[in-house]
Amino acid sequence: MPNYNLNVLQPAEFEDLARDLIQKQFGVFVESFTTGRDSGIDLRFATINGGKSIVQAKRYKDYSSLLSNLKGEADKVRRINPDNYYVVTSVGLTPRNKDDIKELFAPYIKDTTQILGSNDINNLLGTFDDVEKKHYKLWLTSTNILQSIINKEVINWSDFELQHIKQQIATYVPNKSLEQARNILSQYNYVIISGIPGIGKTTLANILLYDYLAHGYEEFVNIPGDMDNASKLYDPHKKQVFFFDDFLGANVFEDNGSGFAQKLISFIRVVKKDNSKKFILTTREYILRDANIHYEKIRNENIELAKCVLDIGSYTKTVRAKILYNHIANADLPKEYISEFLKDKGYRWIIGHRNFNPRVIETYIDKQLWIQVPVSEFMNRFKEFFSNPHMVWEMAFENLKPESQYALMVLASMGGEVSIESWNKAYSHFGKLTSDQLQLKYDDITWNKTVKILHDCFIRTGKYQGLIVVTFHNPSVRDFIANYIEKSAYTQRLLLEGAFYPEQLTSLYDEFLSQNMPEIFRSNNISLSDSNLEILRAKLIEFLSNNPESCKLSRTGISFIKNSYSKTAFLKSFADRFPSYFKKIQNQLLSILLTQITEGNNTDFFQRIQLIKRMNWSNRETELRDVLNLLTNEDKDIDDYPELLKLLHETGNIDLIDKTPFLEKMEEEMIVDMDTMINGFADYEEREELYLEIEKRLPDGVALSRAFSHLQEIRDSLEDIPDENDEDSYRESSYDNEQEDFIIDRLMDSLLQ
Repeated sequence: MPNYNLNVLQPAEFEDLARDLIQKQFGVFVESFTTGRDSGIDLRFATINGGKSIVQAKRYKDYSSLLSNLKGEADKVRRINPDNYYVVTSVGLTPRNKDDIKELFAPYIKDTTQILGSNDINNLLGTFDDVEKKHYKLWLTSTNILQSIINKEVINWSDFELQHIKQQIATYVPNKSLEQARNILSQYNYVIISGIPGIGKTTLANILLYDYLAHGYEEFVNIPGDMDNASKLYDPHKKQVFFFDDFLGANVFEDNGSGFAQKLISFIRVVKKDNSKKFILTTREYILRDANIHYEKIRNENIELAKCVLDIGSYTKTVRAKILYNHIANADLPKEYISEFLKDKGYRWIIGHRNFNPRVIETYIDKQLWIQVPVSEFMNRFKEFFSNPHMVWEMAFENLKPESQYALMVLASMGGEVSIESWNKAYSHFGKLTSDQLQLKYDDITWNKTVKILHDCFIRTGKYQGLIVVTFHNPSVRDFIANYIEKSAYTQRLLLEGAFYPEQLTSLYDEFLSQNMPEIFRSNNISLSDSNLEILRAKLIEFLSNNPESCKLSRTGISFIKNSYSKTAFLKSFADRFPSYFKKIQNQLLSILLTQITEGNNTDFFQRIQLIKRMNWSNRETELRDVLNLLTNEDKDIDDYPELLKLLHETGNIDLIDKTPFLEKMEEEMIVDMDTMINGFADYEEREELYLEIEKRLPDGVALSRAFSHLQEIRDSLEDIPDENDEDSYRESSYDNEQEDFIIDRLMDSLLQ
């Protein structure tokens, strides 16, 4: 029978263990309840005869504390009046202890077998192997296992200490990467764990190490950087685990000489054939890419067959919640800080944040940066770390070659997803125009190396019907790059002068300071230095005077198409980013603006309307009226009417509508639109909303009777019931999300126990 210390589990973890054991022992489904709502119930299940049984999980260090708590529960249990009451506790119990508890909860505890102490739990764990395996923290932190690990021969690692092991196990949350790495090791006997900074590469490696040492491996060998050490310490008669952390360099690829690659490959070949050996390596993905370029032997050997890439996208919401929970639970935070953490379920914001990263949590919580923060500001500061997680990327970026750094800055200036071809053009153009200042290499060989180095760490790519699309690996990467650019007016100037696409003026910069923007936009906007406004104006006129390409892509289902350059859309985007400056230089652009507004086509009608709104028409009311009259009589899509009518109202020109001809034409267009666009109930609701919006913006007393009469005829021909499959899918998804939120809330609430 195992003898686990059950108090290594946090309260929520212990309750999960109790649930799993009860379910296994009785073959029933056990319900869980969030803390604060139980009124004496942690778990509940129904017996075969329909009786109601409730279970309470009590994690305490001694019997006196347990008994004191149970006395407070007795009245609650009587109010619930269950058929059976069970107590599952981490405390070791004597027969007398069990009798006392049974008497306290009579008649709901009918037999002392309904009271499970630590010995009973250990007995059940010995019986139910799958439950024991699921709760890995129990067996990996057990005294016997820990002592077994510590007593193994450990070479070249001074940090291999009991406390260090306990800390890592306490905060680690198993996820599919652990099983993936295990499978790779089982197949190849070695694994390369790669990923972005802060994702948990070394932690995963250590968990794997502890696991193997706990299951019969005799010796652990840490390789400090020289493959000669590994070869010398290789013992064919021992079960050994070798570990090479950052085997290609900690922050940047380090050339260890021509012999390094051959020694590494040779060692891997030996390990692959010897099942008594395991070799675990970690590296940042961009460094591995650089090494593949530099070392032909590594490239030819294709050692990446055994690569396990850690991706934050594989961390489910529950996994994220457990990572956060473990760090908070093991940090000895004062209760007032935990209460602030739980307040209004603020932790949900962190769990769902696009920049979620274990290193951010570790930095703020484990490194105790919170100590200097007042309780009232604890969560605000915590959230700031996620909104500005630059510390995770700074060192990796600083150690890149200038070509890679500026390639990332050029990409950041281009906006969201772009084709790799467009990125190449933009970078090459930038390299040529800044050759005197930066002397960057931008030939094809250098470019290909740069992309490979950045891939899977700073950027990711996908192929869509022959088009290779590139974007940042994680939004926080672009946030960091943007912040880096914002700090240097000189870098901003170079990027503006070297811009190849018009989007490079409007995708990154903003005339407002980022801290004054709503939080949702902060990471996407940086303030442009005033000293660069003249360069911005000159570049704007250059693009307007020519016919540049666009780097913007539009999604079409699961693929992308390249957008054509639209001068109107570019002007509108510029006016959005720099509204004050746009009005300031408006007169210099007037001829171009009026041409775009009055000579455009119906495909950019909406953009033209928006451009009019962003211009300053003071003392030019007559000119504005002429422009609006032209647009009113122009052919346009039915979807454009609401914005036009709104603009006519706002400028006091609604009288431009010649009611009878205008209405007749518009109603005809609406009827054609109805017959074309409405093919089902969902289409009907969407178009009805549009038509009502149009009618609302017409002059008082004007109605669209004929159009709405036709709409009613279409409505009568449709079935009222929406598609059942869609509804079921929505309900199922909603239910799953609610269940996951419930589990997370219950987990977090247990922090106050």
